[in-house]
Amino acid sequence: MITPSTRPNQQDTAARRWRRLVRARLAETKALSGSADVGAAFWDPRARRFARRTAGTAEGDPLLARVRGVAGSDTDVLDVGCGPGRFALALAPGVARVVGVDPSPVMLTLLRKQARRQGLGNVTTMTGRWQDVEIAPFDVGLCSYVLPLIEDARTFLAKLDAACRDHAFVYLSAMSTDAVFDPFWRHFHGAARKLGPTYLDAVAVLAELGIGADVEVVELPLRTRFTTVAAAARDYRENLLLPDIPEVRKELRALLSTWLVTSGGSLRPPLQTTPAAILHWQPSRRRVRP
Repeated sequence: MITPSTRPNQQDTAARRWRRLVRARLAETKALSGSADVGAAFWDPRARRFARRTAGTAEGDPLLARVRGVAGSDTDVLDVGCGPGRFALALAPGVARVVGVDPSPVMLTLLRKQARRQGLGNVTTMTGRWQDVEIAPFDVGLCSYVLPLIEDARTFLAKLDAACRDHAFVYLSAMSTDAVFDPFWRHFHGAARKLGPTYLDAVAVLAELGIGADVEVVELPLRTRFTTVAAAARDYRENLLLPDIPEVRKELRALLSTWLVTSGGSLRPPLQTTPAAILHWQPSRRRVRP
């Protein structure tokens, strides 16, 4: 039975729920690490490690296949939050041009260098947050694993919709982004991590904008690999927001040594795949009026 005190708040829109979840998570991050910055200051020192980890991994990815399916030699592609160019570099040989937008100058420097190495003259970049840059419309736009970091998802998605003539794609995890780290987080912090928004929340925000996105859930191979337990401990310590002290490093190494599995000469978490969601809509078709 729904009583006045338990009746859903009609003012608690999907966009407000999204903002509340992201803010709570960022507040937790700041309380534990002293900073909740997820812009250039966060990504610049991690850019080279991230680029090494993602290099060449776009081939075989379901999102790449979906974008290639609607893009051709005369297509302009926009990659929002492109990082070091995982998708931008893979798409560039088959389209007219790709523009990557990212707040991290180091990420974009790595993207441009790799584009030159591959002889790709149709890749350009724009430095800045998507919310702040000014850009003309493109035929196809994509945004991969960026949205859950954004407080104002409504404005972000509305701008992406307006910037795409024919197709827009948003890619994000279809499970809790902390699922792999959850046992370790509970071990060290004594409680679960503040949950972030999910792909279902993104679908709801799009619906409030009048956008009915197609949703496809796909399985991705888990690509996380470590050369040593110590390297894994460094990565996990950062994700778990733990202090860099000998006691923590020692305890993490002990836990990870019994949890990670050996695969092809490296170490990985005991998962073969993880689910992801591809959200897709056609802005031009949606804007057509009878």
